[in-house]
Amino acid sequence: MSLLSPPLKAFLAVVDKTTVMGAAESLGIVQTAVTQRIRSLESELGVTLFIRSRKGMALTTEGHALLKYCLGAKELEGKTFAELHKGGIETDVELRIAGPTSFISGRVVPQCRDIFKKWPRLNLQFIIDDSENRLDLIKTGKADIVVLYPHQVPLELDSKVVKPDEYCLLGHPSWKDRDLKDILENERLFAFHADDHTSLNYLKTFNLLKYLKRPRLFANENLALSTLLCAGVGFGLLEQQIAEPLIEKKKLIKLNQGKTLKDPLALAWYPRTEMPDYFQEIVRVIK
Repeated sequence: MSLLSPPLKAFLAVVDKTTVMGAAESLGIVQTAVTQRIRSLESELGVTLFIRSRKGMALTTEGHALLKYCLGAKELEGKTFAELHKGGIETDVELRIAGPTSFISGRVVPQCRDIFKKWPRLNLQFIIDDSENRLDLIKTGKADIVVLYPHQVPLELDSKVVKPDEYCLLGHPSWKDRDLKDILENERLFAFHADDHTSLNYLKTFNLLKYLKRPRLFANENLALSTLLCAGVGFGLLEQQIAEPLIEKKKLIKLNQGKTLKDPLALAWYPRTEMPDYFQEIVRVIK
């Protein structure tokens, strides 16, 4: 591949082969096409580049000046290609991934851990966003990869369906013998924020919403939410990967017989003609 224009490629081919016929053969085109490209170049520059002789095509003084430019351009081109293909290894590259708290902290961060070693110059940024309008982040250029619900992915984006988040309903271990209806009616339900409908969807799915009597309270970060649940202040949902260590340490128990709500998700990004290796690697490792 070359970034030089077709007329400049024809010019260099004639210099290299010294004949129009030889240049045409090396470029895989007919001689008239080479001649037309050279004439077009001479007309655009307003100079004569070659003089025909018995030994072939000889460069004029102006032709030598253009040759110097082309050789310099090819050298710069080679350096440019090297930088393009070594992005994330020898040159700095920034990539931003946006998604909900549980997905970023529970999956993206641990799954991308080795990416930092393999691509030492890749500046990978994680954006925690639990809102319903993460699509705006990629449309406004604030993120390069976003986590969306599959039905939210527009046609202009490429996407990959990933394993759904699984949410379980959790409460304090001292509640293990309490009736779930009693917990729903009398304890506080914590969610991430007012626009987070996951907890309400969970209760609707299992026909439990009718028992909820108290208003929801909010803590928009996993650590804060889990701390409140472990303190017995209320009950709520956590993604299973976040919840399991707390359950193993007997700081929380699963309510509703451990039934989970699956939340389908997809990675989405704008199509790239040639996806960089580091980009492919990130899309591959996030599952």
